[in-house]
Amino acid sequence: MRDLALVAALFAATAEAQVYSMTDFGRQCGGDLTGQVVQTPQGVTMRLGVSNAIPNAVAVLVLGSRAPAPIALPNSACLLLVDPRATMLTQTNGLGMASFAVPVPSVLPLHLLFQVVVADFSAAGRTVTSTDGVMLRGR
Repeated sequence: MRDLALVAALFAATAEAQVYSMTDFGRQCGGDLTGQVVQTPQGVTMRLGVSNAIPNAVAVLVLGSRAPAPIALPNSACLLLVDPRATMLTQTNGLGMASFAVPVPSVLPLHLLFQVVVADFSAAGRTVTSTDGVMLRGR
């Protein structure tokens, strides 16, 4: 029983030692990205929210590291600042809002960047914009 209590204490100390911080980077070019780290029953999760984006459009969350150089988006003055390693898709609502939930790996140290590209394909043509970015650091 004593060994079980020792193991539980070690895991509790490890969980308490995880500290996450977020920093905004880049400029908004058609939307604002905000983030929040929350503890859920499944573990630590990053909740990301998009606002002021194109309504009823495709929203692509890009996860990765900082791009070596900003990447120009097609037919747009907006830039992609994240070197894509993974993506998630959703749609903005009628108010130009969208949300994502990303499980945060328990591997520390952690350094992830997030940015959302919003694309609208309508009869008037294609419009592509990007949000500012959010950097997540864990230690």
